[in-house]
Amino acid sequence: MKNSKRVLAAVLAIAAGLLISVVGFYFSKLGMLQYSDGSMGGDAILGNEEEVLEDQAAMEDATQGLEEQEIIAAEGEIFQDQDVFNILLIGTDERSESFSTNARGDSCMILSLNKKDASARLVSLERGMGVPVLKEGYDGQYDWFTHTFRYGGANLMMKEVRECLKVDVHHYVRVNFNTFQQGIEAIGGIDVELTAKEAEYVNGFLARRGGYKMLSAGMNHLDGYGAITYARCRKIDSDWRRIERQRNVVQAAVDKTMDMSVPQLNNLLNQVLPLVQTNLSQTEITSLLLIAPRYRGVDMDQMTIPVDGTFGSMTGMGGRTLFAVDFATNARILQDFLYGTGK
Repeated sequence: MKNSKRVLAAVLAIAAGLLISVVGFYFSKLGMLQYSDGSMGGDAILGNEEEVLEDQAAMEDATQGLEEQEIIAAEGEIFQDQDVFNILLIGTDERSESFSTNARGDSCMILSLNKKDASARLVSLERGMGVPVLKEGYDGQYDWFTHTFRYGGANLMMKEVRECLKVDVHHYVRVNFNTFQQGIEAIGGIDVELTAKEAEYVNGFLARRGGYKMLSAGMNHLDGYGAITYARCRKIDSDWRRIERQRNVVQAAVDKTMDMSVPQLNNLLNQVLPLVQTNLSQTEITSLLLIAPRYRGVDMDQMTIPVDGTFGSMTGMGGRTLFAVDFATNARILQDFLYGTGK
């Protein structure tokens, strides 16, 4: 009997030790993340002047032929559903491992997880949408949606989404160019189908670096540098196609992680988590991880806001050209897409 008790005590001790180790490992990973409430901002749009001018020229081209109009605001309450969890994915324009308080938004998407049916949706928000700058001191002024990151960080961008599109978004995840590239490298690259024009465009950048195998039309394997070059490509067509490419990269990365082993996933977390900023609490992250297996291999439904035929052009702060959006129409469309409201 004494021996049996000793064996049982030993087993319990080993089990407790393993549990402590697993819990410690888990929270050590969460501790790698950069937690921030999303507050940030300044009084001007700063950054690479050449890129700002290039963006403005691209917007002028994109709005050619569009009728000048005023923004149509959405009315009503912000829609929410306890079964739907929305996260704003923000890409900022730093090319370093650290996040800057002087960054501009470069791209933005809503990742929407339906916990009831384990479906996922990915919505690109066109960065040139004209939005009212919802910050004290900017009454009546409009600027690009992604520029609002500079005025008030992730908090202001989430507020813009809530007020302009009437959907519930209170959580964000922020990465930058460096995070993006290292994340793709950590999963061993991704497989993406390219058109002939896309392959030619990416090859132009690969050739400057040297040592790369040139790409061709069809399925190609892209490393981190190739993936970010592809995801930022717009000169061959438009910014609308560029944001489709960004969603293609996200889906390809999700597909690639499906078959990763535990050591590979551990390596991925070690490399990427320190380069990610979020306001998700450890409790919220734990809750999401518990349901994560249900989303394994999910094909995400995708769309872009604003939809065709629901915007014109306008001039905003600094003489910048903006898309003048019918937010009333787009809010109804987005609510139906995310929540199945049938409006």
